[in-house]
Amino acid sequence: MENLGIDLKLLIAQLINFLLFFFLIKKFIVKPFNLFLDREKKQDKEKEDSLAKVKKSEEEMVNEQIKAKEKSKKELETVLNQAKKDSLLIKEEMINEANKEAEEIKKRLKKQLEEEKNSLYKEIKDQIAKISMELVEQGLRDSLDQEERKKITIRILKNLPNYEN
Repeated sequence: MENLGIDLKLLIAQLINFLLFFFLIKKFIVKPFNLFLDREKKQDKEKEDSLAKVKKSEEEMVNEQIKAKEKSKKELETVLNQAKKDSLLIKEEMINEANKEAEEIKKRLKKQLEEEKNSLYKEIKDQIAKISMELVEQGLRDSLDQEERKKITIRILKNLPNYEN
């Protein structure tokens, strides 16, 4: 190989240098770099997994919030409907009570009017009887003596209905 210009000792030395360089690079640069890359890939994967979990939990929270809003909306509608029904019932009860009170007032007024009518009727009757008595008395005073006037007055009073002394 010397004819070709290749020195075997130099070739072996270069080969040993290359193997040593290869071994050192592999041991101290490539292996730590691969470990670093593996760690970075693992961290990236963990980040992606945790991001996926966070997104999933966010989506679940959004869905739960939507469900909660729908539920509260339904409950609110139910409460409002019940309140409307209750208010209608209360309104009907109030109208019924007002009608009953109006009927009672009508009855009381009717009774009061009847009592006043009877009272006026009695007053008028008494006044008519009184006036009649005075007229009869004046008419009889001139023509009859006192004894006959008393007899006639007693007879007239007996004939009057519902007259009390």
